[in-house]
Amino acid sequence: MGRPTILIADDHAMVVEGITELLKQEAEVIGTAETGPDLLEKALRLQADVYMLDIKMPGLNGFETARKLIECKPDAKILFFTAHCSSAYIEEAFRIGAKGFISKFADCATLGAAVESVARGDRYLSPHAQMELDSRSERLRPLTTRQRAVLKLIAQGLSAKEIGYRLGISQRTAEFHRNCIVERLDLHSTAELTRFAWDNGLVSLLEAEVPSTPETPDHSTSSESQNAHKAE
Repeated sequence: MGRPTILIADDHAMVVEGITELLKQEAEVIGTAETGPDLLEKALRLQADVYMLDIKMPGLNGFETARKLIECKPDAKILFFTAHCSSAYIEEAFRIGAKGFISKFADCATLGAAVESVARGDRYLSPHAQMELDSRSERLRPLTTRQRAVLKLIAQGLSAKEIGYRLGISQRTAEFHRNCIVERLDLHSTAELTRFAWDNGLVSLLEAEVPSTPETPDHSTSSESQNAHKAE
């Protein structure tokens, strides 16, 4: 395989010029775009090995652009190159179907490795992004699997009754799990819990992923809530 071709979408001209210069030995930039719609229009005319997208762009952000790009080009290999390296952004990128995620603070060697890996069809996560995911894992460690599910639904705006219905547990048990989450994270308001869930990738940035078909709820007694933490 020769030098991979790249189509870049970033609304900062200096960033695009810098990428082009840094990669001139390893890859060929065949086109640039300042907006998502511009990138999509050029993608119809230019076949690139790698589509490098920023996340924060005017009009159509990088995630929305990636979704539309994959709709018209299912095999598109997308590499997100962004200063916004939160775990929520990383999770969303791969949920959409991106092949790689790299910070704009990465060095030249890391940038080259990312482009090469994505062009081959391999998944690539820069060291900085990997550290963020590892940190997210530590932040979520105090919560059980069930408590993470409850927290996700809290962030989606569901009440304890609705959460119980969704998860097939009693309202009392849902409230018990919420109280455990509050205690373990030391976050006390719904706004704080919601922010934590979004920042740590428990909820999609672009859509609420609430199950369409709820499980059958139970009507357990208060003894269930007393023992819920043992089961999860």
